[in-house]
Amino acid sequence: MTTDKALHILVGIDLSEMDQHLIDYMGVLDHILNIEKITFIHNLKLGELPKELVQPERIELLKTRIAEKVKRMIGSTSATYEYEVQVHCESYSEVAFMNITKKHPFDLLVLGNKQELEGNGGLADKLVRIIPAATLLVPETYQTPVTTIIDAIDFSRYTSLIMGWADRFKNNSKGQKIVHSAVHVSKFYWGFYPTMTEKEWEKATREDIKEKQDKWNKKYANYSDIEIVPAEDKNISASLIQYARRKKADLMILGVKGSTGIKEIFLGSVANHLLHRPTNTCLLFVKAPKA
Repeated sequence: MTTDKALHILVGIDLSEMDQHLIDYMGVLDHILNIEKITFIHNLKLGELPKELVQPERIELLKTRIAEKVKRMIGSTSATYEYEVQVHCESYSEVAFMNITKKHPFDLLVLGNKQELEGNGGLADKLVRIIPAATLLVPETYQTPVTTIIDAIDFSRYTSLIMGWADRFKNNSKGQKIVHSAVHVSKFYWGFYPTMTEKEWEKATREDIKEKQDKWNKKYANYSDIEIVPAEDKNISASLIQYARRKKADLMILGVKGSTGIKEIFLGSVANHLLHRPTNTCLLFVKAPKA
């Protein structure tokens, strides 16, 4: 996907207060990114509907009313982008998202990342893994305008993808001035070597930082500088959140391992930990395309 390609964006809404924040944020993105179309999707869970509503004609009426409500909310923002609203009816919301992405390829999925609003984020946990598109999690506490972006580098196959999305924001043609910088968290797992002294651990950390700095300079020096920070006694996700807070970052981009089905969700990664940490920073998870 080239950095100037017009984007097809899918936005998940749940008829909560979060919806207006997401709709407003689409206006923010429209002033930065080249957007071709935005599709808003809501799923009516069959198992949560009263029995009197589980009839085809009643469901269709309910879907129409929900779509009309969402369109009014979008209209109140003076949106200039092309959009549509889809209301599905599946027992599980992740099934609705999987079905629509199979029929229509999307470049970006946008979901709420509730901080103070009610919600446990369970759906986002799943969708960030199983939907093939890049996924942007937006907290209702986001800041505007978007001016500062952090590229969280782990020197994996995701590095070039992360930098590509960062360039999409930085080199936007709409005049929004955005700066981005790269960061890598050095985490030398002391627990793997319980016999090491503190001095030996500090030496190993310095060597790891130097190795990563040299690797960056050799391959990506023309892209940007990189700041390599030691995690010390924190895990990588906590270090990234702390770094984003210190830099007052509006957006952080990082790679995430995808999976092929609901039962194969990969847990325990940095991305998974980030999903459960409070942050005012928007999180953009990018994925490597399937081979």
